[in-house]
Amino acid sequence: MRKIMKKRRFFTPRIAALLLIVCSVFIFAGYAECEEEETAPKTHSTLSDGTVISTVTESTAAKNTAGTESKTAVILNGSREEQKSGQKKSAPAYHDSIYNALRKQGLSKEHIGLWCSEHPVSTLNKLGTLDPAKQKKVANAASYIRKVNPNVSAKTAWREAMALVYYSQKYNIPSDLAISIAKAESRFNPGAASKAGALGVMQVMWKVHNGMLRSKGIAATREHMFDPERGVEAGVLILSRYVKVYGTLQKALNRYYGGIAHSYLKKVNNNMAHLQKHETTTGY
Repeated sequence: MRKIMKKRRFFTPRIAALLLIVCSVFIFAGYAECEEEETAPKTHSTLSDGTVISTVTESTAAKNTAGTESKTAVILNGSREEQKSGQKKSAPAYHDSIYNALRKQGLSKEHIGLWCSEHPVSTLNKLGTLDPAKQKKVANAASYIRKVNPNVSAKTAWREAMALVYYSQKYNIPSDLAISIAKAESRFNPGAASKAGALGVMQVMWKVHNGMLRSKGIAATREHMFDPERGVEAGVLILSRYVKVYGTLQKALNRYYGGIAHSYLKKVNNNMAHLQKHETTTGY
């Protein structure tokens, strides 16, 4: 019996120590798990460019400073470079005729860029997309407008020239014809207004055509007819509709003029011959 008691006294401290060690291990493991949960990312947010930002505790940031900073720098620098590259737009390359026409007027391609920035929806923004033959037409028209009516500013002349070529192509009308009609109607003056109510470059009758022009989104008010490009589009569209309805160009021009007028037809034909002569002289 004494031997048994001695053995119990001998093992009891050891058992207590062992239990203490086991409890310590479990407590430490739980503490470590809690610490890992605390140091894990708590929140995530996504920027508009798709970059994910994680919010971490200071201890985690301190442990991963080198790796985290380098990765973040790559992400941010990459997004900034993409934004910069997206903002930078290379200047369009034009046909030589455009540069020649600008130079003869004391202008440069920077003027076109300026006019495009002033008028974001201008057809001038599409100049670089035209084929070389169409660009030559624009160059010739711009110089011709300034020759016929020096009171028309360079910016307005180039906007009208581009609109005349662009909308003639869109509505399947010869651009030389549209240019010749614009000269006959207003001498390219976008602010022209007749006593009968004809307005703008192409002298469109607003009171007759306003419903159609509104529905097409070309012009919402009478004053829109004094915009050089809106006025051109309205006139070319109306002429193309008359061609479809009446079948021949001569009948369409009679309707556009408002009656049979041989003098008007002769005037338009003379303007076309004059325009072609100008084109031969300039070499555009």
